[in-house]
Amino acid sequence: MDTHTNTTTPRKYTPAAYAMHRQMVAVRRTISATTIEESQAAARWAQAWYQLVQRKLDQLQQAPRYLH
Repeated sequence: MDTHTNTTTPRKYTPAAYAMHRQMVAVRRTISATTIEESQAAARWAQAWYQLVQRKLDQLQQAPRYLH
C-alpha cells in the first residue's frame, strides 16, 4: 500500500543549490533535535552536506567560462 500523500511536484535544484538546501534542513534538524543522539546524527549529516556544497562550489569556480 502506498502511503505517499505528497502531491506537489519536487523543485528542480541545481546540484549546488540542492546540496545547500539539504544542508539547511540538516542544520534545522540539529537545532530542533530532542535528544543528544538525534542532534549528533543531524550534525553529521549537516557536516556531510556542507562538504558537498563546498565541492560543488569549487567545481563551479573551476568550470570553463564561455563568452557569448
